[in-house]
Amino acid sequence: MKNKYKFTILLGLVMSMFTWGESFAFVPQMSVLSGKTVSVIAEGTRVKEGDVLVLVDSLVGPVPAARATVDGVVIEVTVGNGQIIDQNDQVAVISE
Repeated sequence: MKNKYKFTILLGLVMSMFTWGESFAFVPQMSVLSGKTVSVIAEGTRVKEGDVLVLVDSLVGPVPAARATVDGVVIEVTVGNGQIIDQNDQVAVISE
């Protein structure tokens, strides 16, 4: 009986380590369009998946070039307003 409790406690500790490790993931955010940036999200902003991170200028007006792929906090922005970006450029990093 004691071995069963020890195993259960050990299993719980191991599972909590995996959960804790995932909570500090840094996820790079990439642009899907190229162009001149007209709006960039600020560092420290809390975002949800799908929120716009960067807008670029187009013939029809500003369009989203990058959206958040995860919920979290923007910890780094690697582009600025007026900067030319290409498709697949890293524009920000989000901490989950």
